[in-house]
Amino acid sequence: MEKSTREALLDAGLDLLGRVGFRAWSMRGVEDEAGVPHGSARHYFANQRGLIVEVVRHLLDGDLPRPGETPKQQVARWLGPESGRTRARYELIIASFHDPDLAVELVRGRDRFVDILVERGMTSSDATELVAALDGIVLDALLREQAPESVDPERIFKKFGAKFP
Repeated sequence: MEKSTREALLDAGLDLLGRVGFRAWSMRGVEDEAGVPHGSARHYFANQRGLIVEVVRHLLDGDLPRPGETPKQQVARWLGPESGRTRARYELIIASFHDPDLAVELVRGRDRFVDILVERGMTSSDATELVAALDGIVLDALLREQAPESVDPERIFKKFGAKFP
């Protein structure tokens, strides 16, 4: 199935952000990455601000656990085929320190993840701590360039009493 131009721009925005970082990221670069005509991003997102907010939302939607996915599979996805997206997530977290709107979007995404864990039987405070612990595990693995299969988040989930498929 072919992606829509909007979706291609969002995916390209994440790929580019994970590869070049926030400072080098631009609308024109995203359009080039997506292989779409210049001006397409403005058509869909009005300006760079609109594009980056939608890129954050797109990232967070993709970060959520998939049906039947174990924590180990989820983290392996983040560190393997989606490592560029994962790097983009950390670029956005750093950028959000100076951008309250990005911070609001990122917190909203983390809260959605916490809500999923609460639905699986965790307390809200344990779920919040677990999400933070997962961030630490993933960031450490990226920095150390560890193979996805060498990271075992299920041990952390078990410590918090989280249920997973």
